[in-house]
Amino acid sequence: MDKKTLPIIVALILVIIFWWDILGWLGLVKPNVAPPAPAADTTQVAPSDTIKQPAAAPATAPTTDTTQTAAQATETVRSDTVIVRTKVYVLTLSSVGGGPVSIKLNNYAYRDSVHNGEPIEMLPDCQSVVPEATFAAGTFSSSKVAYTCSVAPGTYDATSAPFDIVYTYTAPSGGALIRRYRFSPDQYDYQLVIEVNGREKLGFERQYELIWNDPLGVTEPEPETDYEAMEAVAMMSGSREKLADFEDGKLNQSLTGSTTWAGVRAKYFSAVLIPRNRVADGVFARGSRQKIQLGNRSIEKRQITAGLDLPFELTSTFADTFTVFAGPLDYTLMAGYHVGLQDMLDIGTTPYVGWIIKPFALAIIWLLPKMYVVFPNYGIVIILFALLIKIITLPLSLKQYKSMNAMKELAPKIEEMRKRLKNNPQQLNAETMKLYKEHGVNPLSGCLPLVAQMPLFIAMFSVFRSTILLRGAPFVWPWLDLSRGASGFTDPYIIMVILMVVFQFISQKLTMASNQQNKMLMYMMPLIFGFLFYKLSAGLVLYWTVFSLFSIGDYFIFRRQKNLEVKTV
Repeated sequence: MDKKTLPIIVALILVIIFWWDILGWLGLVKPNVAPPAPAADTTQVAPSDTIKQPAAAPATAPTTDTTQTAAQATETVRSDTVIVRTKVYVLTLSSVGGGPVSIKLNNYAYRDSVHNGEPIEMLPDCQSVVPEATFAAGTFSSSKVAYTCSVAPGTYDATSAPFDIVYTYTAPSGGALIRRYRFSPDQYDYQLVIEVNGREKLGFERQYELIWNDPLGVTEPEPETDYEAMEAVAMMSGSREKLADFEDGKLNQSLTGSTTWAGVRAKYFSAVLIPRNRVADGVFARGSRQKIQLGNRSIEKRQITAGLDLPFELTSTFADTFTVFAGPLDYTLMAGYHVGLQDMLDIGTTPYVGWIIKPFALAIIWLLPKMYVVFPNYGIVIILFALLIKIITLPLSLKQYKSMNAMKELAPKIEEMRKRLKNNPQQLNAETMKLYKEHGVNPLSGCLPLVAQMPLFIAMFSVFRSTILLRGAPFVWPWLDLSRGASGFTDPYIIMVILMVVFQFISQKLTMASNQQNKMLMYMMPLIFGFLFYKLSAGLVLYWTVFSLFSIGDYFIFRRQKNLEVKTV
């Protein structure tokens, strides 16, 4: 490191240390500013009594079979509420629609400034029971009729044993629609059985649709990242299919084929419908996207629902069983369903290259939580993981330094050749390669550590972006969340990016040959990486920063090894 470079590095380190104070002094930011609140119509959690509560009245059946509306139902019946508490959920169920109108997660809380600390609501804007089954070409909705319930209104405990509840709608014609539920103590799903007795009396023919009819909401401090992650996904014939063909701000997409499951996801949570006694014939997604104003920013708000097409035989009675998942995007948890549900996370599903990335992703998903048990801070875990990877790639790094050092020594000869053969590029290239061969230099060996790391790095990007692993994981300062990145150049998270750029520059300065072309790369590459990384998760930035720091250590190991070789010759 030369004398001109040292003052620059010292100045950069001082800027990094006092970055937040400098910004405050310049009046660019105010200290401890809370994240901006999402627009009220996008992230408000619907209370458990979203379904309108009419005045008490006798529980009577509707007068029509296939055109019953929610308004008619609430005018004629009282919506008796049942609350079921498991270890992971608190569910509120309504007799109008016969099912859940609220699903709150016990183990996960909102992190936005409006609901910060409250349990996450998986039905944030519930207008009717979810999921909804529609029959008779959509003219009859299971969520808009009144049911009798097998248990009395009240709160029930399901933390030690499964709890069963049955809702029955009986039509004046004699047909019946039954919804059976089983809630288990510690599972992020429940069992739903939809049973039809007297199909012909109800006027149901050919097929019905089961729909997750309430879009997921925003749960994170940066609503934009939540909305960007929202999509409808299905598993069809063993392949992950994404339904995201918006046209003029509307999503109205259908796919036909053998469908194992379908659902919707946000950044860290998802809701999925899984048929158990047969596969569905297709999937569809409905939704909208529009620009909304959030503080001084314009972001794209998304609302998406998804459903399954389920044909049935024209028998008088039939029943379909479903697993309804509503919970975190946890790869290990979702893999336990043995239907490819973990592909909801989109890890290792990229065509052609996914098979290369997936083993690295699975290794990260398995190893990092194991390390966390011993070192309960994911920042420390990532640093130790970077050290482990550096030790594994050390032979490649030493080979890189040896090659780069040889190229440094050859740089004057190559420069002289360029001047001499500037009008004959073919001869210049031939003589340059001959010179490399004579001195045993491979110009591509300098890229070996980076190339070797690319599958791992892409896997880390996929894991940190898609799974709940780093959600809310702090490091050093309580406000430094490893799951999020910088929202702009005045965001304190930019400190991580500056550190990454500095250490990458030092690493390249120590190893690259000092010709004109390399000087440009030396200054441009760290800046390009900083620009690409600054919105990525701080955990990923931390990994690359620490890896660059350890790479500087590699250089001194190489120098010591080289000096020993010289002394023994």
